[in-house]
Amino acid sequence: MRLALWMYQGTAHHGVGRIANSMRGVHAVFHAPQGDDYVNPIFTMLERTPDFPRMTTSIVSGRDLAQGTVRLPETLRQVDAQVQPDLIVVCASCSTILLQEDLERMACSAGTRAETLVYDANPYRMQEVRSADGLFTLLTQRFARSQPPTAAPSVNILGPASLGFHNRSDLICLRRMLATLGVQVNVVAPLGASIRDLERLPAAWATIAPYRELGQHAARWLEAQFGVPALTDAPIGVQPTLRWLRRLVEALNDAGERLQRLTTPLRLPPLTAFSLDGMSAPSSVPWFARTADMDSYSAKRAFVFGDATHTVGMVKFLRDELGMQIAGAGTYLEHEADWVRQELQDYLPADEAGSADSAFLVTDVFQDVARRIADLSPELVCGTQMERHACRKLDIPCMVIAPPTHIENHLLSYRPVLGFDGADVLADTVYTTATLGMEKHLIDMFGDAGLDYEEPGPANREPRTENPELRIDAGSNGGVAGSALHPAGQVVTSPPPSVTPVWSPEAQAMLKKVPFFVRGRVQKNVERYAAQHGYATITAEVLVEAKEALGG
Repeated sequence: MRLALWMYQGTAHHGVGRIANSMRGVHAVFHAPQGDDYVNPIFTMLERTPDFPRMTTSIVSGRDLAQGTVRLPETLRQVDAQVQPDLIVVCASCSTILLQEDLERMACSAGTRAETLVYDANPYRMQEVRSADGLFTLLTQRFARSQPPTAAPSVNILGPASLGFHNRSDLICLRRMLATLGVQVNVVAPLGASIRDLERLPAAWATIAPYRELGQHAARWLEAQFGVPALTDAPIGVQPTLRWLRRLVEALNDAGERLQRLTTPLRLPPLTAFSLDGMSAPSSVPWFARTADMDSYSAKRAFVFGDATHTVGMVKFLRDELGMQIAGAGTYLEHEADWVRQELQDYLPADEAGSADSAFLVTDVFQDVARRIADLSPELVCGTQMERHACRKLDIPCMVIAPPTHIENHLLSYRPVLGFDGADVLADTVYTTATLGMEKHLIDMFGDAGLDYEEPGPANREPRTENPELRIDAGSNGGVAGSALHPAGQVVTSPPPSVTPVWSPEAQAMLKKVPFFVRGRVQKNVERYAAQHGYATITAEVLVEAKEALGG
């Protein structure tokens, strides 16, 4: 565990709060000092529901420690009396876990009507994602009961949770597709589920667990323990959704044959049945990707960074369905890095040795991601809210595709990521994000239309202009061997990579005609090209040559 300005994941007890706040009849009690109750306002602000967070903090103060006072049993009794939950999950925060107290003994001494569960969410071993998934898996193992399967085809949907990325919209989308297939939903968990619902999980014919971050371990346990097949793919994009639907129908037919409950095999209906009006194509992405406007995206480069599920899904969607190039990708989930790397090995650019490892980034330090973005200078970044902040400084368009998120990503409207509907949402967001700044570009072209408008300068530095007095001689003090720039600007040998080429007045005038929202990126790419090809001065001819070579 470390302290940082920003972190991609919350603490372990934040993950516990996500599960408790998702379920009915479950309440979390944090054994923590006053400052660690910050999770309550986070859920209140972002969740946008009328309910208060299902979390209570049992405050540990310095005076309590000095006097040997323990407030936890009394807090548990108060929660039991006021909230009357079925289950209380007790968890120590980052600070109080250092005290090494026997929380199990304290919880038992409270004598509550509600069942209590002390969850060992050690923040020095796990963070939000592993904590939430571990608790949900533990609850599934603790409460699932063997029982007869449902009479009609049914599925569990595991993974949607409080503060999940577009989870509520994803759930609506999944329910719509299942209803079109004529398949019932047995249990949705943890979002909206109770302990009694967890008992009914083994009655389903199959389990859908689209998020690697939450629900897949529980789904695989149900498969191993009760024989309930698990579908763990995320239907992100049109073609992945089609494949997902076919696998789901096949799994349900196999289960029906095994259970001897299905008289007529399930069949995939016409695709128009999955559209909002029941008559048109379920997604507009296939024809939209073939338009002349979208054809220009084939030359655009994207960088994708986030959790495991959305990083893999977004990379494949951008290249396979929108035809964009992938400049690089990465994840902050170290425990999922091998899976992400394997899934994307054919999508990332390879180096001279044929390896794509250099294009793949695994880190939880947001400054490292910002430096990679600055180095690649892609036309589009798909990341978290941290990448959005970094891209505003770098003047690069960015769309948020994974947590951590801001209030802007917890909207009231229906905006799924999964399914056919999600493909349309993603395509729209890519298009509107990558063309951001067009209004300012039009003002550059046609004037301010009577508005008082001051164009902001490019985020990058001004290009270095030609200096007739400048001379870098090979072997001179402060110079680099093999580099020489004479007053006429003639290049004798290639400048070292550490020396930025200078711009002639003509080239600088041409650069200022480039739209401001891509000017910084063009400047950097041309300077890199000049350095690589031995130009110490960027003339108008060099600028044109670089533009043609780089496909501008």
